[in-house]
Amino acid sequence: MARATVNGVELQYELSGTGEDTIVFLNGIAMSIAHWKPIAESLGQRHRCLSLDLRGQLLSPQARSGNPISLSDHVEDLRALVESLGIAKAHLVGTSYGSEVAMMFAARHPVMTASLVVIDGVSQLDPLLRAIAEGWKAAALADPLAFYRTIVPWNYSAAYIGTNAEALARRETAVAGLPRGYFEDFAALCDAFLDIDITPLLPRIACPTLVLVGEKDILKHAGFARIITSGVPGARMRILPGAGHAVVVEKPQAVLAEVQAFLDGI
Repeated sequence: MARATVNGVELQYELSGTGEDTIVFLNGIAMSIAHWKPIAESLGQRHRCLSLDLRGQLLSPQARSGNPISLSDHVEDLRALVESLGIAKAHLVGTSYGSEVAMMFAARHPVMTASLVVIDGVSQLDPLLRAIAEGWKAAALADPLAFYRTIVPWNYSAAYIGTNAEALARRETAVAGLPRGYFEDFAALCDAFLDIDITPLLPRIACPTLVLVGEKDILKHAGFARIITSGVPGARMRILPGAGHAVVVEKPQAVLAEVQAFLDGI
């Protein structure tokens, strides 16, 4: 892994793989670079793969200084990072929070965007999703254990929770041991998400676009995916059977197959 200073912040990133084109993987709000590893390793056989923690995420702490974070900050951080790496144009693959950053980037920097994959993302909020995000923020600032137990049922399908109890328990222990600053960062990321208003920008996205959504996603469900699909010219939508919101974790091979087929068809 490497670090780069862009726009006054340090970002942790990893650039791997071979090929002339580059795929950029953008994290969900509580994810880190490692979550993309199974997908990036496979795609890295034919493409360069860039993974990063956005400002305020685990490996790129920022809000501990008390500075606010916005989706626009992430977009311009990404622009500066890819330019510093000599990448003129990239395929963007984002999940949840990262897909929202990717959509905004594609709308604002179309010349730099070769294609777009939106996984379990939204372009706007409804009252329920707003209440969930506000609840996550409050839990993060109140108690690490309560925070983790609050987010689990929204992120994973019932089947995944039922068959991965030990892995989830280990993750709970790891999250409970994180420093206070991590949770302050998370709260700042929630504030950035609560300001989301991307739907008016969707018609400006000019690249090939695939919208993926987990069949069992109760957080950012297919209704949100349809809004994005209808708003982006030429976008197509695919539902991933049996997957909850954290489909990159639950079913990485299904995501890999969809992304590779999409890229092959461009």
